[in-house]
Amino acid sequence: MKNRIEKLRAKLAEEQIDSLLVSSSVNIRYLTGLSSSNALLLIGLEGEFLITDFRYEEEARSKASGCEIRIAQDQLWEEFSLLPPRVLGEKMGFESQHLPFEQYLKLKDTLPSSVSLVPKRDLIENFSVIKDKGEIEKIQRAVEITDRVFEQILPLVKPGISEQELAAEIDYRIRKSGGERAAFNTIVASGERSSMPHATPTGRRIQSGELVLMDFGAVFDGYASDFTRTVVVGEATREQKQRYALVHQAQREAIKRAKAGMNSCELDRTARQIIENAGYGPNFRHSLGHGIGLQIHEAPRISCKDGVVLKPGMVITVEPGIYIPGWGGIRIENVILIKEEGCEELTKTDTEFICLQY
Repeated sequence: MKNRIEKLRAKLAEEQIDSLLVSSSVNIRYLTGLSSSNALLLIGLEGEFLITDFRYEEEARSKASGCEIRIAQDQLWEEFSLLPPRVLGEKMGFESQHLPFEQYLKLKDTLPSSVSLVPKRDLIENFSVIKDKGEIEKIQRAVEITDRVFEQILPLVKPGISEQELAAEIDYRIRKSGGERAAFNTIVASGERSSMPHATPTGRRIQSGELVLMDFGAVFDGYASDFTRTVVVGEATREQKQRYALVHQAQREAIKRAKAGMNSCELDRTARQIIENAGYGPNFRHSLGHGIGLQIHEAPRISCKDGVVLKPGMVITVEPGIYIPGWGGIRIENVILIKEEGCEELTKTDTEFICLQY
């Protein structure tokens, strides 16, 4: 954690900012280790100050040992106003994309007139996008749990089970297998409903011959995994096999080419071109993937619209898909680690077509 704060301080000096108020709970956890729904962190001219309430006092003192811990008796802003003005400096940055306007007004009211507020965006995110060894290990554990859960639930994917029941089984097994929780609301979509990329599971019961799309992930020590597989229950049609093969080809080619120095637009284009050439361009409407870490969706976005140079240590998803209203959808998603030469697939579950016969 100390190294992360040192990197941030170097960035603040570069930006000519004296101090920074961190209000994002994700960024506070990244910098201090504290997981809290009610905290503020000041990277001050003299030291770091972590303000939270009594619910998180023990954890804060245990994990954020390098910070001066302040426990608010009432509102965090009241405790913040008690910090000595000298630690603020003349220019104090704040996370403009994370601080709501109402809280911005409270912050402004607490500051001495000598302190000017400087809005800053993505200061922390710009270097947290590169994962260190410990972070990669935690993501790997989350991915391993997810792989294990998929293996466990496959025998349950059969005619008669509802989407909601299957989603509940997935969530239960994530915790049973060592995950803190599901990384997001588990998606199970069957039949025609699989054409909705982020469908909410319903009471609809799976029927023979249908596509079943499952998208879920686990959290391990704060770090997330993301995983999608699409299977067929019963006998598969020629269309189902052909379209799956197309998505599979697009994903494998993108993973094969992914490496440091490659532009994210180029990686997205690698998969998208295969799907477009087959006539399904309009049916692949989302980006190829996204970064993953303490959040399920974080930088970089792997998209034609956002050109980002991939760097060693970035952990991203690769998830092409085809979605046809009235027919269904297919998506295959793996987590990969970008390296100097190529990439490492953290997801170990096979991506070949699965037809479940009962």
